Amino acid sequence: MARKKNSSSEIISSGHKANKTGNRLERFVEQALQANGYIEFWNYKGQLFDNRKVIGGKQYAKQVYCGKTIYETIRKVDFLIINHDVFPDDLIIECKWQQVSGSVDEKYPFLLFNIIKTSVPTVILIDGDGYRKAALKFLKDEVSKTSALRGAWTMKEFQTQINNGFLG
Repeated sequence: MARKKNSSSEIISSGHKANKTGNRLERFVEQALQANGYIEFWNYKGQLFDNRKVIGGKQYAKQVYCGKTIYETIRKVDFLIINHDVFPDDLIIECKWQQVSGSVDEKYPFLLFNIIKTSVPTVILIDGDGYRKAALKFLKDEVSKTSALRGAWTMKEFQTQINNGFLG
């Protein structure tokens, strides 16, 4: 694990830095949801996925368990969006920030197979300068091949979709 000292002489791991910058992308999504009238769902998040069809309004939940992965482990997603008027089958948003080059690109096929298995419409947001451009192209190419993956966008592309009414 790479470590470096910051200005206050604390040790910061590269994993901690990745989580911190990834959280910025999640905050960007959360602010967009709130600006479009969505309210965070707090109660009984462990039961939300199984009971999402009876929940109304414009709501979202963060870090929600959504079924099983292709390896039969519990799948947790960044955002589950409930707005049956706009997303009749709900919507999952997955945030993937890669600031420096690394192995995150190799995890995208695993993510894609989990999206297909769960079969809930999903948008993947990818940003930062560290991902391979071919990785984003791979995911964009998969949008037309599966009904579950609805978009693979950068932050800028996501903002454009929002400006065009994507969130309702």
